[in-house]
Amino acid sequence: MSRYLQELDDPSVCIRVKMEREQVHLFTRIMEAYCHLVFLSPVNSREGVVALFATPDNMPEVREIVANLPFDVVMLN
Repeated sequence: MSRYLQELDDPSVCIRVKMEREQVHLFTRIMEAYCHLVFLSPVNSREGVVALFATPDNMPEVREIVANLPFDVVMLN
């Protein structure tokens, strides 16, 4: 468990993002299309916070996808 918690703070394998809660469903569907790149887990759906897990090699591509979505998504780490 401690390894998992450490990885949550490691931006090379996990980033947390925040968006309007109305956008969480669309965001989830878009990111699920990239299942070969990223695994996502809701952190707080009421606040629109989602954790994205990827390998260190895939994380730059995940960040690029998130940065180019058609709605505002803030990377929290």
